[in-house]
Amino acid sequence: MKMLILTAGLLGLFMSSAFANDSIQLINKDNDGGTVYQTVNINNKINVATFNLYSGTHSTNALVDYNSGIILYHMPYKRICVVSRMNRDSFPSITQLESMIHEGHALTSLHRSYGISRKVVSHMSELGRPTQAICEGLTTYWATEFQRPYPLVGGRGCAGLNLLILKVNLCGGISLF
Repeated sequence: MKMLILTAGLLGLFMSSAFANDSIQLINKDNDGGTVYQTVNINNKINVATFNLYSGTHSTNALVDYNSGIILYHMPYKRICVVSRMNRDSFPSITQLESMIHEGHALTSLHRSYGISRKVVSHMSELGRPTQAICEGLTTYWATEFQRPYPLVGGRGCAGLNLLILKVNLCGGISLF
């Protein structure tokens, strides 16, 4: 329980719009009629962008650490993180992401699909401080970005995450939902 509180506190530190240079927020209804609160925060001081989906027990977050080149998807309700190396050729730079927000194109989707391996990350310290702070103590899996469609083999499937402008498919044999 203490680890969960510590993780939530550290996550809040990285995701707080008070520390962000730019932020966009959206409140809408989910399929069940409940309220879903979404944010994107960009912090140029530490070169991190965060995507947050606050939806009760299925809240989730994504963090893009431009310094280390890591993208992480944090699913506290499953007590897991999924990390991948950023494809810098196709993922917008932090400046481009900031421009999308300033120009009002924030609802233009960034689509990403990842194949999750069963390989657990063993050395969190190598992934940068933000990733280590958020995922420490959680089972953390490596994922590899791929072009859609994902070849469904051996009972694998995909779970979709819609994080405001970031639309993600996490695919593999790991039960996410």
